[in-house]
Amino acid sequence: MRAATILAFLHGVSLGVLWECASMAVLIAASIVEYSLGTLSMAVVFVGIACGAFACARQAQLARPLLSILAFRLSAQCAMTFGTGSVLLATLLHDTPACTSSTIRSSAWRAPLVPLLRGVLPPRLLRRIFGVVPPRAPPFLRLLAAVLSHEWLGWAFALPGTISFRPSPHMRGGSLATGGGGGEGGWLAVRELAGVYTYGCYDSVHADRAYIFRYKAFWIRPAAADLLHTSGSLLLKMVLMHAYAALFMLLAQPNHRDAFAAELRRRVDRVRRRVAPRPPVRRIAIEPGDVCAFCHEELLQPPPREISAEVHSHRGTSTPGLQRLALRAW
Repeated sequence: MRAATILAFLHGVSLGVLWECASMAVLIAASIVEYSLGTLSMAVVFVGIACGAFACARQAQLARPLLSILAFRLSAQCAMTFGTGSVLLATLLHDTPACTSSTIRSSAWRAPLVPLLRGVLPPRLLRRIFGVVPPRAPPFLRLLAAVLSHEWLGWAFALPGTISFRPSPHMRGGSLATGGGGGEGGWLAVRELAGVYTYGCYDSVHADRAYIFRYKAFWIRPAAADLLHTSGSLLLKMVLMHAYAALFMLLAQPNHRDAFAAELRRRVDRVRRRVAPRPPVRRIAIEPGDVCAFCHEELLQPPPREISAEVHSHRGTSTPGLQRLALRAW
């Protein structure tokens, strides 16, 4: 009993890993197609396949379980995204070193003097003579968050000190046409600028030193279109990944897989009939008193109106007994 439970658990885990690998393969394939042919081609191909699969599932009465699995996966993804984002935000806020340092420099020529003078001179004088080791610099993402949230979330992402950006004289990227506001009030003429972010703060404990940190970065303006394009593409690929994973999970059930495969075969056969129509069914002439080979009952004669129409359509032929055609075999 215990071995069967363990095997069932391992089977479920292996299926889950297989589904995730398949969904990641869809994500990678979508990224490759987008890189090669563009976002529009990627959307047309993968969204079209997903819509066709949903139509087959709907015709096979599988739309409700498919949408339920998709809703479950999307809700789990949203919960995981919010959870991971909150952890990253907390780490970002917590991982901000204090703008102070109490470590006296003891490298090079200072190494033999610092232990001798540590008990003789006051700490403030030691700091002034030998200097201090600068504190750890805040991460650039923390610095960038403080810059971007200066107007709205300064209470959450604020840093002590000042932050400035100085573009370098070497421009990166091409020129961009000005907007509707004209030359002075329009967009910047340069799309991408290389520059240096400078963060400076005074020692928050001793107030005798100023620490300056520089970060090489680049500044883009306007970046709204590129940011929206990237965000929309990523969101579309994530939804497609979960949609295909939901389809794979649905087809893992044998009864659902059989129903989906039967509906898919019907659709393929329907397309094949339209592309290459089958020849018309040959209608066999019967004589009065003929009986069915299966039920041994006498075959019914068609109504006179249909007999006259059939004779009119086959006028000029010499088929014997053409006017006596059976409509139904009993």
